[in-house]
Amino acid sequence: MTSKDRTKYNLVMEYSGNSNGSYDAVVIGSGVGGSACGAILAAHGFKVLILEKNPRIGGSCSYYEKDGFKIDIGTHMFIRGNKGPIGVCTRRLGMGTPIEFRRTRDIAWVRGFNVDVRLPASLLRLPFFLLHVYLQARFPVTAIPRILQMLYRMLTMTPAEIEQWDRRTVDEFILSYTRDPYIHSLFGLLLGLYFVLPPWSASAGESIWNLQSFIKDYNLGYPRGGAVAVPQTILNGARSHGATVLTNTAVQKILVENGAAVGVAVPGGIIRSPIVVSTTSLEDTIRLAGKEHFPLPYRQQVQDIKGSLIAVQAKIGLKKKVTGAGCVCGVYPRQVPRENLTRENMLTNFVLLQSGRIPQFTPIYCPIPTNFDSSLAPPGRQLLTACAIAPTTDVTLQDPPEAWIEKMLAALYELIPGVKENVLFLDTFTVQDLADWIGKSSGAAITTAQTPDQVGAKRPGHLTPIKGLYVCGDNAGARGVGTELACQSGMDCADLIHRQRRQYPIGDS
Repeated sequence: MTSKDRTKYNLVMEYSGNSNGSYDAVVIGSGVGGSACGAILAAHGFKVLILEKNPRIGGSCSYYEKDGFKIDIGTHMFIRGNKGPIGVCTRRLGMGTPIEFRRTRDIAWVRGFNVDVRLPASLLRLPFFLLHVYLQARFPVTAIPRILQMLYRMLTMTPAEIEQWDRRTVDEFILSYTRDPYIHSLFGLLLGLYFVLPPWSASAGESIWNLQSFIKDYNLGYPRGGAVAVPQTILNGARSHGATVLTNTAVQKILVENGAAVGVAVPGGIIRSPIVVSTTSLEDTIRLAGKEHFPLPYRQQVQDIKGSLIAVQAKIGLKKKVTGAGCVCGVYPRQVPRENLTRENMLTNFVLLQSGRIPQFTPIYCPIPTNFDSSLAPPGRQLLTACAIAPTTDVTLQDPPEAWIEKMLAALYELIPGVKENVLFLDTFTVQDLADWIGKSSGAAITTAQTPDQVGAKRPGHLTPIKGLYVCGDNAGARGVGTELACQSGMDCADLIHRQRRQYPIGDS
């Protein structure tokens, strides 16, 4: 989003203060990962400064206002609510669980690959959901035992068994149970959605771990007050422990002297600190600190890191409510001849996508925030926050950005009847728009993608070769989906810093 857009959407400063003096720790970024890290560091007794380059806190969980609507910058649902890392974080801050995660009767409306079903909020209704999928998908009767065996296996794997699948893909896992092309396409897409990756790129172990967590807690929802309520609440906890939060303060450089971090440079001055935590990508962190300070093997390792895909987005204000579902997940075109749903066609679809061409099948993900909190829009109105998968900014687009937007809207209009006829406003965002707001040059949804070589023991850690420089968020550490991955990573990073500083107090060599 450009500076002109920020003015247009009335993005105002939420926190202010000054950066006089030095700090024990400076955290770059106020997204969920940076907020969690800074807050837990403050709870450990550190004097913490959290810096945000934008006028509002929250990163991809931030928002803007328009025509009485409060509109998420990103497209978010929260997998486990207060039962996951977010609830753990607020409880650790002594706040209990002040974020109210709400649910709708039908959490998701799933449309595509010839299936049209609604995922219920109640576990008691889940068997009927699965029955409807079976009846509509018309799975071969002979395939049912293998499907049930696969589902049972995913839900009962031990942590050690999950680790054995970390290094293999979702594609390999499904093929070990069935080669039916339709079953493979359907399950591959659903499991790959966690990480904005195709099934032959996503880690099977990571996917299974998240599926188990999802079913165990079964608490998919959305926070009252919008997605920003999550980082905003965590930052309130940080401030209660003495942390300072500054917006409109972009870090221009991470300062390094004699192999150690000593602070950051911001417009108008220098902030001194022996600890700096970066929540941007590892590649961007190296750029901020200066590549000359990192050994060549580390730089090469970072260059090899793969990011996930990302999405083009649309924020749509509607005159009236057109659906009661919490979100819509689907694929366009919705009805496809069964013989066209082959593994080879799905592979071709993603090869086109990753080469900058619009694919034949367009996955759509569309949370509907006002179905959880009607106060996010004027009375009787509805807000959609839709996205469609797209390549990152380092891929040269063969089809122009506006064509990707048009395909997303065509998919949305087919998947949710009544949208096109009731539009009050339509704001669209390219991949570059989102990358500019979040401050990650590639624009990847997850900057260190959850591929087999980048999860579990293979995932980059919080330490860097520079003493006092740490990384957290979606770039290093932890398991999880999106915001929960970032939150857990932030807490883990803060705990690591605390342990190290107890062993080597601030000021010691």
